[in-house]
Amino acid sequence: MIGLIPNIFAAATALNLLDFRRPHQASSGQAIDIGQCPAVSDIHSKPYTDPDLPPPYGEGYKYSAHTRGRTWKGQTAGTDDDYLAPRYALKAETITQTEGRLRCDYGGKTVVEEGVTATPYLRLNSQ
Repeated sequence: MIGLIPNIFAAATALNLLDFRRPHQASSGQAIDIGQCPAVSDIHSKPYTDPDLPPPYGEGYKYSAHTRGRTWKGQTAGTDDDYLAPRYALKAETITQTEGRLRCDYGGKTVVEEGVTATPYLRLNSQ
């Protein structure tokens, strides 16, 4: 009986009854890849303070980009570091699709200054 289990999965997969694709590959009709994320040089930043959070937690940056007909937005909080600074060497690391919107996650080089460690992380969402 155990011998049937792999055969059932093989048959179901061959007939496309089981969908083992990752969420960013599933049924959008179009494959997505990291090249769809805005280039770091296309991203703009400006200081931002969230009025609903007390300092320093609400202090950060708003990021935006407009490329390939899409508008992208994101923000950071609890930091006075602009991750677009060259010292962070920011780069796109992953792209996912959720509810029809693309999400690009960026990371970069960890920087330690005066005993404070900053590890860059930025998520931009397509609008």
